[in-house]
Amino acid sequence: MTTTPHEELTAAVVIGLIESGAYPRDIVVTIARGFLPLAQEDLVAVLAYLGTSGDPELAELARTSLNDVPSRAVIDFAANESAVPEHLERLMRISGDPYVLEALIRNRTVPDHAVAELARRAEARVQEVIVINHARILRAPEILDALLENPAATANIRRLVHEVREEFFVKKAARAAEEEPEIIDLPLEPIADLLERAEAAAAAEEPSGVQLTESEKKDEKASVIWTRLQFMSISEKVRLAYRGDRMIRMLLVRDRNKLICSAVMRNPRMNEQEAEAIAGMRNVDEEVLRILGMRRDWMGKYKIMYTLVRNPKAPLGVVLPFVNRLTLRDLKGLKDDKGVQQVVREMARKAYLNHAKKQSG
Repeated sequence: MTTTPHEELTAAVVIGLIESGAYPRDIVVTIARGFLPLAQEDLVAVLAYLGTSGDPELAELARTSLNDVPSRAVIDFAANESAVPEHLERLMRISGDPYVLEALIRNRTVPDHAVAELARRAEARVQEVIVINHARILRAPEILDALLENPAATANIRRLVHEVREEFFVKKAARAAEEEPEIIDLPLEPIADLLERAEAAAAAEEPSGVQLTESEKKDEKASVIWTRLQFMSISEKVRLAYRGDRMIRMLLVRDRNKLICSAVMRNPRMNEQEAEAIAGMRNVDEEVLRILGMRRDWMGKYKIMYTLVRNPKAPLGVVLPFVNRLTLRDLKGLKDDKGVQQVVREMARKAYLNHAKKQSG
């Protein structure tokens, strides 16, 4: 039998050894009884794995042992967004504790299909937690259908499902039609390279997404557009970023995907006011600020250039050449500004002293 020192044992190691057959059955039975020197979060993961075993004896022993683990430890594991998704999904399949299931439902790491599976069999209390998790339902509306397929779905849950569907899909679709953003049918040749890479990005499941600001959450049009974005592919977002109006541009320029925010920066309708606003943003990808700094037409506008120099997120290689172009007054403020990068402050200090010396001489 393969052995591993106790201090090296983790859930992944133990599960791997069980799956490989390295442990004889009597050892696996002992593990299922909970007799293993593991941290509690690892023990929960191992018991969840054995609890979903096709071996009835092992599954029963593991589920019983899981019930003996302090509930707080199981809930903490269920709420841990750094946990392995497969471990969380297994726990969701075998747990009957509503508090554990609630933590799992709210955990963004848990796959949507696992929540949909739970929705088909959950008791009333858990059904309600599922139906009020609007962020997940917006991402995976099939969860609503799963709730209606649950033979134990209460009349109240069915009512809530219809209300959520009406509010987030039917009404939002109607509002979207009324608040239709202005999209110009521009030729796509200028972003052909981005679209080609977007296809590969979709296959690699690269991240994409935008967080709304508090003011945007209160803006009906921004909210409608954000909802629509949840159902769009990366390629579709790239097209929209290149063709969309100001609100779309200011939303998608903050997207985590570089292809999408780069497409915004190629949008021919972007104006100087937007460029200045973007120059000061600290929640955009560094690539956005790099592209901005490479545009001679925008860097020819002093306010845009100065705003970019003061942005601590801006790449040093882009902003340092602009420091010597600043006025003496702005250099004086910049050299002592703790909000900018230290290298920028030091260069501003040198430029200030040089300019001041020339003026006094």
